[in-house]
Amino acid sequence: MKKAILVAACVVAATAFPAVPSQAVEAVLVVDDNGAQCPSAPFTTIQAAITAASPGDEIRVCAGTYNEVVTVNKANLRLVGPAVAPTGTACRTAGAPDPTRQAIIQSTGGSGSVRLLEDGIRFSRFAVRNNTASYGIATSAAHSGYQVRQNRIENNVFGAYFSSSGTSLSEAEQNCIRNNNETGSASGNGIYTDVGLKNANIETNTFSGNENSGVLLDAPAPGAVDKVNVNRNTSLEDRAFAFIFKSTNVDVTSNVIQDNFDAPGIFFGDNNTNMKITSNRIDRGFLGVRGNAFGLSPSTNVTITGNVIRNSESSTVGHGISVAPNSLTNSRISGNVTDRNAGDGIHIDAGGNGSNTFRSNVARRNAMLDCRDSTTGTGTDGTANTWVGNVGPNAAPPGICV
Repeated sequence: MKKAILVAACVVAATAFPAVPSQAVEAVLVVDDNGAQCPSAPFTTIQAAITAASPGDEIRVCAGTYNEVVTVNKANLRLVGPAVAPTGTACRTAGAPDPTRQAIIQSTGGSGSVRLLEDGIRFSRFAVRNNTASYGIATSAAHSGYQVRQNRIENNVFGAYFSSSGTSLSEAEQNCIRNNNETGSASGNGIYTDVGLKNANIETNTFSGNENSGVLLDAPAPGAVDKVNVNRNTSLEDRAFAFIFKSTNVDVTSNVIQDNFDAPGIFFGDNNTNMKITSNRIDRGFLGVRGNAFGLSPSTNVTITGNVIRNSESSTVGHGISVAPNSLTNSRISGNVTDRNAGDGIHIDAGGNGSNTFRSNVARRNAMLDCRDSTTGTGTDGTANTWVGNVGPNAAPPGICV
C-alpha cells in the first residue's frame, strides 16, 4: 500500500520535472518543502524521504529551498531535482537560483551538504550552494557507480569531493561548478580529491570563477588516481583548469580553457604515468601546459599532443608548454600549436628532463623564443631530447626548431 501511495503522489508532481532517461525503480517518493509545487507530496525534507526509501527507489524533489544536510546511505537511490544546471557562458553569468523552479540544498554543515555514501547513487538537477564551512557534494572512496549530473554547485568552500573505488564507472557530468571559494580546507576547487579516484569520467562540465582550480586530482600514493577521463569540459576564469598529481592512465582531452589566471591552464605534478593531454584549447591564460615535480619523482610516459595554446599573458612565465627541472622523462610532445604567448612557445628547463621526443610542433610569434631546450646530452643539437620536424623560427639551440 505504501508503494502505491507514493507512486500516486508522483503523478501530481510529474509536470514539475523534465523528462529523464528511463530506469527501472522500485518506487517513486516525492518531496516538497512547502507543498506549493507538489501539494500531494508526502515528505517535506529530502532526508525523510531517504529514510523511508528502499535501495533502488527514486526520490523526486520539487522546487524549493531545503536547509538540511542530505546523507544518502542506500544503494542505487536516484535523487532528481526539477531543473538542469546552466551551461557554457550561462554558468558564468547566471544569477541566484529560483526556488520556485529549482531544488536548492543549503547547509553550513562542516562535513558537507550532500553525502553520497553507497554504490550506484544518482544525484541530478539540484542547486547545492552556500556551504561556508565545507564542500557541496561528496562521494565515497569505498564505493562506486556514482552519477552526479546537471547540478549547479556554487559558493561552497569547494564544490565536489569526488572519490570512487573504481569497481563501477563513476561520472560527474554536465554540472555548472562555480565560485567555490569560501574560506576553509581545499578552498577554491571545483572538483577535488585527495584520497583516490578510480574508473571515473569528469566530462562536459562548466567551471567558472574557482580561485584554485576547476579540477584537482591528488592521491596519498602514486596510482590511487587511475583511469580518469577529464574530457570536453569548459573552464572560464578559473585560476587553473586542472592540477594532477600521482596519477596513472589519466586523459585530459578536448577541454576549452579561457582566461585562467596566476596558474597554468593544465598542470601536472609528480609521479604521473601514462597521462594524455590532448586536443585542448587554452586561450588568454597566465600560461598553458606546465609540468613541475617540485623535486619529487618526475612524470613519465606523458603524451602532450594536438593542443592549441595561444596568448598566454605572463611576461615572465607565460610559456605555451613548459617543464621545470627534473619533471618529465620518456614522453612525447607532438602536433601542438603554441602561438602569440608572452613567454616561450615550448620551454624545457635543464636538469633531468631527458629522453623525450618533440615532433611536428608549430611554435610561432611567441614573445621570447618559439622553442627552448636547456637540457644537455646526446640528443638533437646537444640536448637530452629528440626534436624532429618542429617549426619555430626562433630557437635555442637553433637546431631543435626551424
